[in-house]
Amino acid sequence: MTLLRMAASYRHSADLIRLRIVALKDEARSASPTEKAKLDQRIRDLNILYRETRETALVLERYYDRRYHGHGRRAV
Repeated sequence: MTLLRMAASYRHSADLIRLRIVALKDEARSASPTEKAKLDQRIRDLNILYRETRETALVLERYYDRRYHGHGRRAV
């Protein structure tokens, strides 16, 4: 598997995570206070996973780009 294919896989996973976040937000609107607190925590956890998954996809996409190193964009 090439890095670009891996990046595409990560992007697809990020899309699925984002859809789950949206579904949980909809569910939280009508949930009891106790259940809403649990859903809100799950949403926070998934937001972290979503961000990290997108960042990984970006790193994989730009792995061979000499101007891109690590998790930040820096010109050489």
